[in-house]
Amino acid sequence: MRIGRTLPPAAAPLSLKEVISGVAALFDGERAIERFEAELKQYYAVPYVFLLSSGQAALAVILTALKQARPGRDEVIIPAYTCYSVPAAVVRAGLRVRPCDIDPRTLDFDWERLEEALKGERVLCAVATHLFGVPADVGRLKALASRHGVAVVEDAAQAMGGEVAGSKVGTLGDVALFSLGRGKGLCTVSGGIILAGSGPLGRAIEHDVSTLPREGWTDALKALCYALALMVLVRPSLFWLPKGLPFLGLGETVFDPGFVMKRLGTFQAGLARGWREKIARLRDTRLRHAAFLEQAGVAAAVSFKGALPDLVRFPVLAEDPEMRKWLIEKSEEQGLGVTGGYPEAVTRIRELQGALAEGAAPQAEQVARRIVSLPVHPLVTQRDLERIAALFRGGNGQ
Repeated sequence: MRIGRTLPPAAAPLSLKEVISGVAALFDGERAIERFEAELKQYYAVPYVFLLSSGQAALAVILTALKQARPGRDEVIIPAYTCYSVPAAVVRAGLRVRPCDIDPRTLDFDWERLEEALKGERVLCAVATHLFGVPADVGRLKALASRHGVAVVEDAAQAMGGEVAGSKVGTLGDVALFSLGRGKGLCTVSGGIILAGSGPLGRAIEHDVSTLPREGWTDALKALCYALALMVLVRPSLFWLPKGLPFLGLGETVFDPGFVMKRLGTFQAGLARGWREKIARLRDTRLRHAAFLEQAGVAAAVSFKGALPDLVRFPVLAEDPEMRKWLIEKSEEQGLGVTGGYPEAVTRIRELQGALAEGAAPQAEQVARRIVSLPVHPLVTQRDLERIAALFRGGNGQ
C-alpha cells in the first residue's frame, strides 16, 4: 500500500460552495429539480429531460420503454468492450445482450461485424458508447440501424460536455443518457440524465419515470456525507487513504443488475448548480492535459480528429499485456493514477455466460488485455504530466 501523494484515475472535484448549494436545494424541493431540467432542455434543445438515480437506471428505463414499443424484439447490441453497467442495465430491463466486436483503432464498433448483427430479427436497439469520453461514430450507426428499424441509444455516460462536428454529444442518437457519478464528466455524487425527443418514445419514458419513487431524505443524507468525503479525499494528498481501504472497492468493476432505480434527489440537483460553466472548464482542462501527453510522445489509443471530446480518462494501448502490467505496477509505486480499463470484454463476464446472444469478440478481448487509462482531470499538475510521460517513454508505451 502506497502512503503519499496519489492521483485518482478520474475526478470532477466538488467544491464547498457546490455542497452548500446542494443543501439549499433540499429546501427548494421540486423547484431545484425543475430548474436543472429546464437548463438541460435549453442547452441540449430537447423537449424531454428526465433525472434518474444513476446512468444505468437511465439506460434501463430507456430500454424498457423501447421494449414496450417493440415487444417482439429482445436483443440489445452493445460494444463488446464497455462499462459493465451497460450489460447490467440490459439484463435489468429483461433483455438479451448481443455484444459486437470492436475495432482497436477506434474503440468503436467493428462495422463489418455490426452490419451482420443488425440483420437479426430480434434486435431492438444498438448502443453507441462514447468510451472514456471519446466520441463514437453515432451518425454511421444511425445510418446502418435505420435500414433495419433498429433504434440507436447514445450512451454518453462518460462524455457530457463533448461535441462532434459542432453537435453536442447526447443529441446524436434517437435517445441518450449521461451519468453524474463519481469520476464522470460532471459529478453530483450520483445520478443519470435521459435526453429524448418528442413522440411515442419520449412519452413512454415519461410514463415509466413517473412510476419510480423520488430519492428521499435518507438518500439525501447519504449523498451529502459522500459529497463531503469526496470533496476532501479525492485530493491527491489524501487519496492514498481511501484507495488503500479494500472494503471501499475503489477501482473495482462489478456486474450488478440489481441496482436501485429512483428519480434523482434534490440534493444532487443543487450540486449541479452552474453545471454549464463547469463542464466547459473541466473539458478544457482535460483536453489541455491530453494535448501535453500527446506532444510528449504518449499516443492515444484513438484519434480525436473532428471532435471536441470531454475525456474522463486518456486511453492508451500498451504494446502487449506484459507492458500493460508493468506500466500499472510502476504507476502504483509512484502514485500516478494510471490504471487498466474494464478487466474483461463483455463476452468474458462470468455472470453473463450462457445468456449472451452472440459469441466471441477477439478484438475486444485483446483491447481489454492491453488498454490503460491516464488521468487528465484538474487535480493533475504539470509535474504529474511530466512524470506520466516519462513513465511511458521508459516503458515504450504505444
